[in-house]
Amino acid sequence: MTIIKNEELVKRIINNNLAPIKVSDIKMSNQVYLDFDGIEGFINYANEASFKSVYYYYTYYNIEDYKIPFEWYNEYSKEFKNEVQLHNQYIESFDFDSPKSLTLFVLENGIFIGVHLIEPWLEKQSIRTADDTIEMIDGKFNEIKSQRQDDENKLRNIVINHPEFRYCKNQEIRYWFLVNLLKNEDMEKYRYLVEPYGIPHNGNIKMFMDKTWSLFKETELKS
Repeated sequence: MTIIKNEELVKRIINNNLAPIKVSDIKMSNQVYLDFDGIEGFINYANEASFKSVYYYYTYYNIEDYKIPFEWYNEYSKEFKNEVQLHNQYIESFDFDSPKSLTLFVLENGIFIGVHLIEPWLEKQSIRTADDTIEMIDGKFNEIKSQRQDDENKLRNIVINHPEFRYCKNQEIRYWFLVNLLKNEDMEKYRYLVEPYGIPHNGNIKMFMDKTWSLFKETELKS
């Protein structure tokens, strides 16, 4: 059930010869809630019972509770920032002027008589708070980072243990060694680690293979 906004509510109350009175808070101990399905039922009741006014109180979601502040992620990677920015853009696509709840009431001898309507529209979209969302994104990226590190270690071990690797004594030979190795069907899953490849003397393959060669030489010295 969608709760109508303030302007439309005021019109409906006035059309029933009642005075709409907006309140900023409700602090009353004597409260009686009636069982009405919606706004019209309560307004009709107030009119038929000859009340002069209908009080109303809205609550809303605060967009700042759901958007992730820049200072929370400005030092993270570009990919992490993109993920957060996509989340924030998604949050901004919602209408935060849509009410979360509406309380309508009249006063009779100091007693609150009213109805409370709730529409948790944001929860229905499975939207999490900013705290929960950045925690979830952080966990996702830590998992990706861990998987990438595992794959790097596997690829590096494959290269070091390859019988031909010991003969790759310069950057160009090492570059083409890895390019050809990654053409094998069972090695395609490791391509993302060094894409884009670059050239023999500059780029991702060059950096990966320089470190791999250094580790290989250290291993040789120890053996």
